Amino acid sequence: MGSRIFFIVKFGQAVILLCFTSLSFSQESDNCDLKFIDHLVNKGNYEEALFLLDSSDCSSVHLNDSINYLKGWSLYSLKRLLSSSESLIKVTSASEFYMKSHFFAAYDFMHLGAYSNALETLSNIKVISEKEISLRNYEIAGLHLLQGNVTMFEDSFSKTNKNFYELSGSSENLQKISEELKKHKRKSPLIAGLFSGIIPGSGKFYSGKKGEAISAFIATTGLGLVTWENYRKSGLNSFKTIAFGTAFAFSYVANIYGSVISINVLETEFRNNVKNSILFNLHIPLRNSFDK
Repeated sequence: MGSRIFFIVKFGQAVILLCFTSLSFSQESDNCDLKFIDHLVNKGNYEEALFLLDSSDCSSVHLNDSINYLKGWSLYSLKRLLSSSESLIKVTSASEFYMKSHFFAAYDFMHLGAYSNALETLSNIKVISEKEISLRNYEIAGLHLLQGNVTMFEDSFSKTNKNFYELSGSSENLQKISEELKKHKRKSPLIAGLFSGIIPGSGKFYSGKKGEAISAFIATTGLGLVTWENYRKSGLNSFKTIAFGTAFAFSYVANIYGSVISINVLETEFRNNVKNSILFNLHIPLRNSFDK
């Protein structure tokens, strides 16, 4: 009788342990439900997807590629580009997401200005088809253009087959940007300052701001003439001479400084506009190639 009771107790403990173990595996499986996480990503619920990916216990080797892709793509969509590149670059060539992951990792690097990392990533992609080769050459060409190297751009661009619809429209735009860079003549802040030092407002005129140039010329010249008139009538120690002279000096120096700043702002705006245009035209072919 005692042995029978002992057997029943042990059997009960075994059943309870089995149920608990099954529940634990079930919960882990739920945490690693990549189909659900993929559904969240496709619906644009990136924060929720990242929460599940980071909080789950999905550490199986055979899941790593999918996890890195989903995490990298979610981070990319949230514009966390550095973290995105770190995840996407880990996706191996065994994954169906390999090509997309590495092309977008390179794009992340370009956006961040890490051009050497971008070039290394693009160069190491294991391309096979003519379309993939053309896409890589196209992205490398755009990378050279971002760096302002038109010669290297033309070399890589010539190896690109522009007949693929994914590349056709954007490649024309990239070619136009290249021509624009060739024609662009960078203006010198030093020359702008010298011009304004000689003739007030001429530095602004040099920068293309004709309205500001006229205003600066009238204001500074007018203050100079009033200062001279007060000096001629009342002398150097006159309050009016000192007041108008101080205003003239301030206007004169501010005009020179403003001319220098105008050129710097002009060049910065040009570079930013070119960079954004290049990145946009590098992004479209990637979307056309991989988001189908």
